[in-house]
Amino acid sequence: MTSQPAAGQEILVVDTDDQVVKGLDRLLTKAGLIVTGTHDPIRARDQLLNKFFAVALVDADTPTPGAGIELLQFARDKSPLTSVVIMSARKSYDVAVKAFRAGAADVVLKEPDVVPYLRERVIEAAGDIKGTADRNVLLEEVADTHEDFLRRMRDLTREMVDLEDRVAGRTPADRSDAAAHVSVVVVDDDPAALLKLEEALTPAQGWQFRPALTGGEALDVVMQTRPQIVLVKEDLPDLPGSMVVHTVKASAPDAITLLYSPPGKSGRTGEVKMVDATRTMSLIGSYTDPAQLVVPLGEIREALKQKSHERRYLQAFRQRHLEFLQRYNGLKQRLRDELDRGKKPR
Repeated sequence: MTSQPAAGQEILVVDTDDQVVKGLDRLLTKAGLIVTGTHDPIRARDQLLNKFFAVALVDADTPTPGAGIELLQFARDKSPLTSVVIMSARKSYDVAVKAFRAGAADVVLKEPDVVPYLRERVIEAAGDIKGTADRNVLLEEVADTHEDFLRRMRDLTREMVDLEDRVAGRTPADRSDAAAHVSVVVVDDDPAALLKLEEALTPAQGWQFRPALTGGEALDVVMQTRPQIVLVKEDLPDLPGSMVVHTVKASAPDAITLLYSPPGKSGRTGEVKMVDATRTMSLIGSYTDPAQLVVPLGEIREALKQKSHERRYLQAFRQRHLEFLQRYNGLKQRLRDELDRGKKPR
């Protein structure tokens, strides 16, 4: 009688003897299993790549002596959860040793009196795989549920912080956001760009600009003031702007670093790029006046404000739910370990 966990599982049978394939098909189909049979190892490989089989029954000598071991190795590599049972008409110790070393779940002689054992062995292996798959699905659902619960708790904390602000009569402008006043270092040996920006973005609006005429001076200013934004001209009198930007990023990783080429007198347009630790992105592909930098800088400021708000919410969440977070992180690691263990071949 077939145990319930194995019912409906798919089995691959690979043997050059059609009678063996047909006989195993009848035997295992009666046990509630779905059987795919083939005498061609190439087709068997294709099947293993495109469909999951709980168990593969492979003749050790299909199509040539010892060739079944190669198919076993392929199955263990491409479908590690598939249990592979090697069948052999040869009572050879070497066949069994090679098969087990290659990862076979079992080695069975092709003899009539062994058929009942083979049937039960396949059913058992198919049931184990079904149990492992169900277990992994359950663990993944638990992990997803925990992630969803964490998101909901964080959203609730966000709402509570905003409610507390409203009850206390605080507006977003009253909050001590790190981006309420933005410090910008402009590194350029020509002060014209800085003057244009200072005209449009004033201290009353929360902007504070600090000039640096050289790359060396810029590094000193950055270390002293820790600005949120650093705007660096590409061609400086002492250092390449790209070098300055990367040095700034290394010493002040939270700073937004921009590398720009100003418009030229000959009609050449300027360009602004945003540089982070791993890549460079075009922020303004073409501009003709430093005043055109005002809008992108404003957008960056808004992004900094949002990041500051999120940091505030996260800090409040950690303060209020530290014990929960510690338990959550421990459980998350255990779930990950269990999922990894379940995915490893036996």
